[in-house]
Amino acid sequence: MEEEYGEYDEVFEKILANKSLLPAIPDVGLKILSALNHPNGNVKMFAKIIESDMGLSGFIIKTSRSLRYLTRVPPTGVEQAVARMGLRETYHLSLSFLSKSVFHSSNKQIEGYIKEAYRFSTKVAVISYFLAGKAQGLASGDAMLAGLFQDIGVPSILATLDEYPNILQNDLNRTKCIDVLAPRVGALIIKKWGLDEMLGVVESRKNWWLDKEQLGLAELVLIARVHATIGTPEFRACPPLLEIPAFQKLQLGELGPDNTLQILSESKNELAEIERLLAA
Repeated sequence: MEEEYGEYDEVFEKILANKSLLPAIPDVGLKILSALNHPNGNVKMFAKIIESDMGLSGFIIKTSRSLRYLTRVPPTGVEQAVARMGLRETYHLSLSFLSKSVFHSSNKQIEGYIKEAYRFSTKVAVISYFLAGKAQGLASGDAMLAGLFQDIGVPSILATLDEYPNILQNDLNRTKCIDVLAPRVGALIIKKWGLDEMLGVVESRKNWWLDKEQLGLAELVLIARVHATIGTPEFRACPPLLEIPAFQKLQLGELGPDNTLQILSESKNELAEIERLLAA
């Protein structure tokens, strides 16, 4: 076991030594953050920055027209979309969209694993986003970002494993390596991006027994994560919802016949639409 963990430490040191594996926040995201913190930041300023990225513009407009923001008159442009969703939520949604373009690998197998990690993070993010609307004191935009960024260190780890075929090619070893390193690598990226409010979320990855007096995003994301694993091998490694301290404290509603939250079953169309937009 010591030798195994020693190899994981070696992977971690390689990540530290390769600056491209600890990337900076995307440039457009940095500009939107600057506008958010600007004393005169407004909808028009946000829209101008977002319009410089065609993909992001389309995502913001489509999201503003989704079931989550449905009104009689749908937005026709980025400025109206930002006004509909608000500056802070637009910033979080933008970062969620932009973060997908940060990591790639020339190794087709690793690239496949990275895309799989993004799909899973997207699912966690969408469920977190929805559950935050049912919990007191937690903003949906913050929850989406937290859900997406809990695994932000995973692509960096995967991109390093082409030098470690004994880890990469073995599902159990690969999962174990990610579980050991993801909180550490994720924390480094989160600090570099200046998102210290997400640090506890990243460091609490899979810490099912987290039991703090003041509930926050970390606890919410744990519950979202359990739901996102349903139908995957990882689900068997998750404890029952009723045993997780966060579930008992968040009071998100009743469990349905399949032991999932009833509110999620009732809102599957809305969840599927948001997931489709974020994954596009």
